[in-house]
Order: sequence, then structure tokens, then C-alpha cells
Amino acid sequence: MRALIVVLALVATPFLAAVSQSLNGSNCDNGLGDEHRSDSGQVHAHQGLCAVEAPPPDADGDGVPDSLDQCPNTPPGTTVDASGCPVAPPPGCVNTVGTGTAKVLGQVFVDDGLTFPYLAGWCVELRDGSGAVVATAVTNGVAIDIEGNNYAFTGIPAGTYTFCEVLPANTTWHETTPTSGPDCGGGVFGVTVTLMDGSAADFIWFGNRL
Repeated sequence: MRALIVVLALVATPFLAAVSQSLNGSNCDNGLGDEHRSDSGQVHAHQGLCAVEAPPPDADGDGVPDSLDQCPNTPPGTTVDASGCPVAPPPGCVNTVGTGTAKVLGQVFVDDGLTFPYLAGWCVELRDGSGAVVATAVTNGVAIDIEGNNYAFTGIPAGTYTFCEVLPANTTWHETTPTSGPDCGGGVFGVTVTLMDGSAADFIWFGNRL
């Protein structure tokens, strides 16, 4: 009986060793599936261990890779466009933080039907139930998080609020998204959100065309 067990162990050992050396299968997918497989990950795979590609260098941390950054060394927190250059926010519009625990994130973008590039330096208002503006946020020209949002409100107390984008003055921009909602004035619709303590809402989107 003992001899049979030893024989079975010897037969199984190569199989187990082969499995342990191929954590991600015969093709390297960086652990993310076929759609994320990369040539460099495949080349650098060793015994089934995939090379994880690091994000491109971004020395000033503005979200624009150094290879595309036309304005390097921007100070932390600077609102930049897709080229990494500072964008001046509208007068009176700054990123404000409240004393609550909820947050809201979203996008202001060009509704071009194809690439939807971000609109940088636009103002988004947070209005309370009376319509008073209680906070503002400035949009960025690149994503500020992994979900692709380009503006954020943090520190919002629990309650029901309306979010409104502000069209630049003396412009031909007009809003295309949303197509209905609370009236923010100037032909702009807003989005109403009810927040609880510690909650978060995202995908509060505003699309625009010239």
C-alpha cells in the first residue's frame, strides 16, 4: 500500500509543479484578462508571473504624463488642461470643502459624440434647497480619479442638493446633458442628489457643445 502511495506521489508531483509555475496561465495577461494583455507583460513573464506595468511618470502629479506635459512642475492642486498647463477658474469659483462626510464627483465634458474630452476651468455649483450656492468646484482637464471624474465636492453634510454647471460668460457653449431637471438659469439644467452621512454620488455629468 505504501509503495502505491509513493508511486502516486511521484506521478502527481510534476503536475502540481507545473500548476504552481503558471499562476496566470500560459499567456501573461497581467492578471486583468485578455483585453488588458500587453506585449511587454508577455515578454517579461517568468514562470507564469506577469510583469505589472507601472503608470507613466508624472513628476508633478497633475495627472498628465511627463511625456505629454507641456507645463512641468505645476504646484500641487493646480487645475490643468489636457496638456498639463494651468487653467484659471472663473472669478469666485474655488474648490471648497464643507464640514460634512458625503462627497459628489462628476464630469463636465465636450459632447462631441466620440471622445468626450474634459472641459477644464469650468465652475460647478452646489445649491441647497433654497437655491443658495453653498459650495463650488472647478473642473480639471484630466481625470482626478480612476473612474474618470474631473471635479469633486467633499465634506458635504447630509441633505438634498442641486448641482449646476456654470457656462462661461460671453460664450456660445450650450448644455446637452442633462436634457431635463431643475432649472439652474441661463438654459442650464441641474441634477438633484440626496446624500446621507458618509455617502458618495458620482457620474453627475454635464455635456456641452458650441
